[in-house]
Amino acid sequence: MITVISSTNRLGSNTLKVAKAYLEILENQGAECQLMDLCGLPRDIAFTELYGQRSDSFQQNFISLVEKSEKYVFVIPEYNGGFPGILKLFIDAIPPKSWNNKKAGLVGLSNGAAGALRAMDQFSNVLNYLKVDVISDKPKLSAIDSALNEQGKVNHEGYFKRLEAHAEKMMGF
Repeated sequence: MITVISSTNRLGSNTLKVAKAYLEILENQGAECQLMDLCGLPRDIAFTELYGQRSDSFQQNFISLVEKSEKYVFVIPEYNGGFPGILKLFIDAIPPKSWNNKKAGLVGLSNGAAGALRAMDQFSNVLNYLKVDVISDKPKLSAIDSALNEQGKVNHEGYFKRLEAHAEKMMGF
């Protein structure tokens, strides 16, 4: 099972649009996959789920999905030179052993020129600490606003091909 994670809680984000496009690519390649949208996190996660007051909803919709997945693809926007704080909070709310010995891929996006390079580097360190192997190929999608059409689909042929190639590598990783 590959879980594609839209790594922000910003409503209507480009991150979710790219995550859905990636999921569709995986499905077309025959992968068993699912989407996790961090917009669905509990609003008070920092004061409930983080310190052991687990709700059934969080257990079912997040922890169990992480535990049953073997691989993850984090679609990460760059926020202020790093990855979103909600992503770190999410990682901290999941029991660390749930991540151990799993595999992950990262796709970065930004409107700037670096395509979330720093965010992916920082997040790779977090995943490595949790004993998650991170695939070395990390597509960086810069100027993301102009790479999506009005329906939110990736209309940049080069980006779409990068995502297809990455998905293929993730399936074999």
